[in-house]
Amino acid sequence: MENHTDRAKFLMSEERKQWHNPETILKCADATKGMTMADLGSGPGFFTIPMAQITGEKGLVYAVDSDQNMLDSLKENIAKSGVNPQVIKIVNSDVCHTGISKESVDLVLFANVLHEVDDRKAFFQEVKRISKRTAYIIDVDWKKIKTEHGPPLKSRLSEDEAKRILSESGFTVVKQTDAGPYHYELVCKRTVQL
Repeated sequence: MENHTDRAKFLMSEERKQWHNPETILKCADATKGMTMADLGSGPGFFTIPMAQITGEKGLVYAVDSDQNMLDSLKENIAKSGVNPQVIKIVNSDVCHTGISKESVDLVLFANVLHEVDDRKAFFQEVKRISKRTAYIIDVDWKKIKTEHGPPLKSRLSEDEAKRILSESGFTVVKQTDAGPYHYELVCKRTVQL
């Protein structure tokens, strides 16, 4: 069993960047300066730090995770990154109850999270609550294929399963792409009610 420090280092590794580059993933959803973004299930900051680099001094990134060890690693990684720590607001919370202000976020990302969420109804209610009506929603997750790393195959969601869950939860996929050899990316908007 790997210890927390080893896992946190691996999650921030260059090897992982080869699988799915956070900058490329964020650019697929038109991430730009000055945005307010939320990284739900942030871990040690693999996406949080690039989000902060993109949004810059006038933006804000919420890093939400319920694992204090991961958030401690995130603090260390922010310090090493040179990113202004004022741009990142760390939230120690379950992703279903973030405490982020209503309709305040331009881009919500959850990477390698959806397959782990037990209460998807509560999760997507929270995503809708915190996101602006024009927000981009990004789901990055493991492809349903055998890989050396990652969760067991049976707990993964295929792209079609994830798209169905997103659609049933009130989101329309506007862009679907490979996010490296092991991951897919679904960029969504809230479904317009007629």
